[in-house]
Amino acid sequence: MSLLDQLTDLPKPLYTFEFTYNLMSGFINHTEEAIEASIATYKTKGPCTDIIEIDPDEGIFQYEYHYHGLYEHIGDVILDDVFESYFPSLQRRSALLTLIATYEHQLEKFCDFYAKENNTPVKLNDLKGSGLERVHLFTKNLIGLEQSQSFSMIKKIIKLRNSCAHNDAKITTNDGQPIKEIKYLIDDTSTKVSQDGQYVLIEKGFLSDVLEELNSYISEIKNTIEKGSIY
Repeated sequence: MSLLDQLTDLPKPLYTFEFTYNLMSGFINHTEEAIEASIATYKTKGPCTDIIEIDPDEGIFQYEYHYHGLYEHIGDVILDDVFESYFPSLQRRSALLTLIATYEHQLEKFCDFYAKENNTPVKLNDLKGSGLERVHLFTKNLIGLEQSQSFSMIKKIIKLRNSCAHNDAKITTNDGQPIKEIKYLIDDTSTKVSQDGQYVLIEKGFLSDVLEELNSYISEIKNTIEKGSIY
């Protein structure tokens, strides 16, 4: 059993997401601090410069700029863009996968806990689908969560997560069709994601916003239970 499982398996009838929230908040802060430190190091040390003699007699030299094995002249690489924008987004993409997977796991455990405590006729594994979408089916049908403002946004975040995991964070499907949920996130100026060609760039603050959206969803579930679930 993992450390996370040990700390979230609480005595009956308690079940809390407080530790998960604090853990992921710390994880996000650590990720952003690592990104900031990496950018600061790049700006301080800067790209290395190699001088290549083309024709010393004529005073013709070529300058090559490189950093951590990437050369600016190869493949039209712009080192500033890579180390100040692309790599930070890549780290946040990875962190997004961890964040969603962690909450997915804990919400699935909660549904199993709730089904056992309330002897519901349907268990989580009886429902179609997987992940957070199947969790939401459970919360609607077995707990009675009728409307969820948070899950509307979470569904869009899931589409982005899926693209990050399976399609290199592209804004289109493999057959070139726009992913409307990702387009919505990009077009919404309050959402900290942007478009870079055919790809999504995840900006600072987005991970924290996702965490708060997940926490709001859990609050909706909690409020529904306190009002009186259907079982």
